[in-house]
Amino acid sequence: MIIPINNMPPHSRVLIYQANREFGKMETDLILSMTNEYIAHWKSHELDVNAACEIRYNRFIVVYIDESADMIGGCSLDKSIHFFQGLEQEFGVSLFDRMNIAYKLNGVVNSCSKSEFEKLISEGIIDEDTLVFNNLVSNKMELETNWEIPFKNSWHNKIFTLPQRV
Repeated sequence: MIIPINNMPPHSRVLIYQANREFGKMETDLILSMTNEYIAHWKSHELDVNAACEIRYNRFIVVYIDESADMIGGCSLDKSIHFFQGLEQEFGVSLFDRMNIAYKLNGVVNSCSKSEFEKLISEGIIDEDTLVFNNLVSNKMELETNWEIPFKNSWHNKIFTLPQRV
């Protein structure tokens, strides 16, 4: 059952599917429509899953799941993964590549491979204040407070080493 995002509690689980490219306007509308249709009929243990979705920056599909009444089952999550894999095929996009790293420069969201990200760091294009996206957030509250954060405060800082400033 589709619930308005504003009505989702702060502890609502979030799933973030990051695309390796920006969606066009028509793609965004179609993906949102298809995802809402999926959510409208999504069940877990024969009960409706209370959920919502949105697309942020024409690149991130964010699914909110209210587990207040009942935890969503593994089989239901597996079925949702198959749905998103179908979107990958239909739109020629990657949604499950965890080494596709998103960052924001001059207000524009970009993404690249791990090796390209390392190159941007070595060139000084990515620095400690560059905004990166922490797709590991687990609930709506974390999404609002810890998703779009400076490199220095993110998990990226533990994996990638910035050059020493002189």
